[in-house]
Amino acid sequence: MSIYFAPALVGLLFKPFVLAYALRSGGVSVLFLSLIAVFAAHNAIEVLAYFSVHSEVAINSFFRLYYVATAFVVLYLLLHGLSVSKLESTLTTSILVVLCTSLSGLMLFTDSIIAGQYSIGYTTTAIKGYLYWLFAAYILIALLSNFIVIFYGHRSAKSRLDSVRCTYTLYALAPIMLVILTALTFKITDIGINTAGLMPIATALFLGILLKTESKHKLSDLRRLIPLSAERQTSYKFMDLLDSYIKSSDRCNVYKELQAGIEKEIIMYSIKKCDGNISMTAEMMGLKNRSTLYSMMTRLNMNLKELKQQNADQL
Repeated sequence: MSIYFAPALVGLLFKPFVLAYALRSGGVSVLFLSLIAVFAAHNAIEVLAYFSVHSEVAINSFFRLYYVATAFVVLYLLLHGLSVSKLESTLTTSILVVLCTSLSGLMLFTDSIIAGQYSIGYTTTAIKGYLYWLFAAYILIALLSNFIVIFYGHRSAKSRLDSVRCTYTLYALAPIMLVILTALTFKITDIGINTAGLMPIATALFLGILLKTESKHKLSDLRRLIPLSAERQTSYKFMDLLDSYIKSSDRCNVYKELQAGIEKEIIMYSIKKCDGNISMTAEMMGLKNRSTLYSMMTRLNMNLKELKQQNADQL
């Protein structure tokens, strides 16, 4: 595994940075944070295995941990796919976690799936146990299920944005699916090639594609990670309004200003999400018509032309 030290290290440095950035931004889903953490753990195991290359006991342990981490990577990818497709449920999540944990126990504490390791050139690979097919079946079924779930989410999407999000999630998933399926094919057919070094690249591409499409299509809470995005700017403005309210000694008068400020931010955010289309904005806000929105803006001393110009400048 030592030959793959460089991409694993780059992947390890990249993912904690994204994780820390997400925690600092706030409002990001626990699932997304967990997904980054699992990716980072997967890379960390490869890096630690490199430094333990002279210890057979350590290498054997890291091989088992690496396979366990791979199982959890696939699990969290499937959970992410269920979330994107609006099909997640507590029961489904519980069943998947139990299955993955049970499989992990077999890999860690028995030789039924991972029976050891052997050298191939400058690196090493695992020896298959008599139940290795369980691991292969789990990976194949999970990846296929993820594809079907996201495709179904695309076909049954209730909005264009949900459909676009499913489409780009499939694009992001493609590099990981390709690497894992290639690795399984080599392993099942006993071809002595280790493709583990490609995984850090694939997971980095996954995160990169997600962040790029979130920024372009304004889809979900990942937008809060993007500097200059409408979500990130609105979050900061809301916090500024609340800070001013909390720090004020005359909260009765400031409360009215806070209300007006929040209304303004909601209207400005909605206009940005609708690319300046007032009719769409009124519909998004649940108002009767655009005249109602114009009345609200007049009451709040908001200038539509200035708002559109600000939106254009930010884009």
